[in-house]
Amino acid sequence: MKSRLYQNLIAALLLTIATGACFLPLVSQPADVLVGPQSQGYNDTTSQFIAFKSYQKICWEQFQQLPYWNPYSLLGMPWLGTPQSSLFYPGNWLFFFTNAVNTISWSLVLHHWWAGLGAFLLGRKYKLSFFSALLSGIVFLAAPYFLAKTGEGHFTSVTQISWFPWILYGYELLREGSRKAVPLLAIFISLSFFCGHVQELYYLLLFLSLSLTIECLVDFMLQKPQTSTRGQEKITSDSPVTMSTPGTRFKGWILVSLFVAGLVAIDLIPVFIYTKQAVRASGIDMAALYQGSLNRYSLLQLIDPFVWGHPDHYQGPGQFYWEALCSFGCLPLLLALLGTGVFFRNRNVIRLTLIGLAALLLAFGPHLPFYTLCYNLIPGFSMFRLPVRLLWLCSLAVAMLAGFGCESLFRLSQSQHRKLLRLIIGIGLTAVLLLVGYQLFQSQGEITFNMGTKQTFRIQLAWFFAAITTVFITLFLASFSRKSAIAGTLLLSLICTWELSTHAYQILRTVPQSSFRGETKLITFLKANLGEHRVLVNQKLLSDREAWQHQIMKIQGYDPVPLTRLGLLAAAAFPQPDAAAMMAGFKSPDLLTARKPLLDLMSIKYVILQTDQKQEIEGWKTIDQGTIPEEFHLQNSTHEQLPYLILENLNPLPRAYLTGDIKLFNANQPGQKIVAALSEVQPRNEVLLQQDVLPRGKRQAFSVATISHATPSQLTIEASLTSPGYLMMSDIYYPGWTARTGSQDLPVLPADYSLRAIPLPAGEHQIELSYIPPGFQIGRIISITALVLLLIQLLGAFRKPHSKQPASAVADL
Repeated sequence: MKSRLYQNLIAALLLTIATGACFLPLVSQPADVLVGPQSQGYNDTTSQFIAFKSYQKICWEQFQQLPYWNPYSLLGMPWLGTPQSSLFYPGNWLFFFTNAVNTISWSLVLHHWWAGLGAFLLGRKYKLSFFSALLSGIVFLAAPYFLAKTGEGHFTSVTQISWFPWILYGYELLREGSRKAVPLLAIFISLSFFCGHVQELYYLLLFLSLSLTIECLVDFMLQKPQTSTRGQEKITSDSPVTMSTPGTRFKGWILVSLFVAGLVAIDLIPVFIYTKQAVRASGIDMAALYQGSLNRYSLLQLIDPFVWGHPDHYQGPGQFYWEALCSFGCLPLLLALLGTGVFFRNRNVIRLTLIGLAALLLAFGPHLPFYTLCYNLIPGFSMFRLPVRLLWLCSLAVAMLAGFGCESLFRLSQSQHRKLLRLIIGIGLTAVLLLVGYQLFQSQGEITFNMGTKQTFRIQLAWFFAAITTVFITLFLASFSRKSAIAGTLLLSLICTWELSTHAYQILRTVPQSSFRGETKLITFLKANLGEHRVLVNQKLLSDREAWQHQIMKIQGYDPVPLTRLGLLAAAAFPQPDAAAMMAGFKSPDLLTARKPLLDLMSIKYVILQTDQKQEIEGWKTIDQGTIPEEFHLQNSTHEQLPYLILENLNPLPRAYLTGDIKLFNANQPGQKIVAALSEVQPRNEVLLQQDVLPRGKRQAFSVATISHATPSQLTIEASLTSPGYLMMSDIYYPGWTARTGSQDLPVLPADYSLRAIPLPAGEHQIELSYIPPGFQIGRIISITALVLLLIQLLGAFRKPHSKQPASAVADL
């Protein structure tokens, strides 16, 4: 295996086998959808991302448009610019041409494999041997936190994290002064950004920036020369490690930052505009961060990942299993500790250890003052609601340090005191086996305890004891020769794969593709009767996937970070405690407390409740009731029948209408006052506007406008006015929408704070509305320019390799 390319191909094959072992439920049922056992398979994949990725194909095939806007949920929602849409990530372009139900799970699996391959190559860059680097790849691709996130269907997070080892690989090239470092690192960071959900990437770049600054300062103070042989960083290779000067590294990092900002501008600018108008624009309140943080009891999961229960009945810190799983595998953690102890002088080990420890401390959130200090001092830190997501970085650090722990076997095999070490290890192994056997016999493999409550918790000791025994056995083998050390590394890889795949098998399930329901009685009814109105129905009865596929406009829809305008309108229309969950489609509306004038304003014609009890509500008429099957079911289970009740609004407003009566309204006031003002709106009698732009005099009386043509990003509306008035639309107001009649541009104004109004003179009008994401045009110019410059630099680096540079990235890849 002297050829590096051959080694990489063998590693890719072995990582494929390890990936298959971790995702055995999907491998055995390749047409299924990968989920977890929680909520009967309803996770982010089935509730959100299948719909998101299917919508790309819907727009392209049915309208020949890119998905800039989605009119089918939440009164309409911007698509390009929403952090979860990740439209510019090349890995997601596959969904323009394939069925997302078929491919989304395998896309997740592929990214796990890609993450493992990146960790392997990063280990080789750290001068780890083939087998040690391979173990790092296995540990990272199968990391418990990584797999738990996949089980919950966090598609954007999983795809983004898969690029983290590649970013660290590029970072190492930058430290070495490689000509390819700047373009490759910029590409890796940009691809990770395009995956969406930038919280974890923000943390990684923050840590790398701090690490680079400290390292450059230390080298500058020590006056390190540009090229130096760092013996402490040499592990298995006899070749010197070439380092660039601190100034060169710092300039390179600045250049990378500029390239990244330019490359992602096409997405970053629209996302920034969206974020400023979303409910988290002002950051997350510190008190809300406690639920998304670890506490001291979380450390028990280092021994047993199920000490607080499985994902479907988790009762531990951090609210959800897949968010607060403080587990890295017992054997990988022991190997990471061993690697840190043996190679404590290696700069890579020092960096990884400090990043891992800092990330773990920050994952405790406001339970520790460390996080509070960062929250108050570091820009952007307060924008993210779940500190536990720093466990991503802990998982990566442990995986790479585990490779160093495996590498310690080779150092032991070359020791001049092998006989003495063999005796010491043999005595230790015997003692461990005796203690392990006795403890397993006495405790029956578990420790029972309680936390001052009536419930008893149990820590399973099997994995921990197996990990300790395996470490001693491999150390004992390594004390004989290098060949026996290689056998020890193979044993470590096998036991790590066994431990991590066993965990995966317990938290992953699949949903048969054939179980996804087709067109139901509700869909048939709505397609025939809804028209341009909207329906209020939860996700169980009509999911986003179904509504968007059949072009049914509904109010409820899953969006983790909705617009502030929508949130305040929902608070005014639905004064119920769980209004946010109701708007996302996971709760039912309370029509008895809902303000019907606002429901009329949102053009809600039907409400479909998940109940078999008839309800008599003023202004509503019962149309039908019955049952439909649930949207899907887990493998080896059956469909349940869901009851429904259809209520018809007797007097809804159309999606587009004309009126002239206005009431001036101050939008620059606290949210509570805006909600109070919206609560009193009578939409047939008045429209709340910040400014009346029409001339004084007679105004248009209420009348209906006609939508003659509609696509997601374009509308054509016919309006006939006898006097000046406003064209009102029950669509959410958002910058980027423009209106024209003939050759005249018309302003699009916020009406009733959340919706749209277009002023019109008297006469017959055909209004053309179109949407271009705000910031997209300038962002596109910046990104294309940055891409051209980056390609020029990348080609120049490959054509003119420096004779003193380290082995090229291409050779390593």
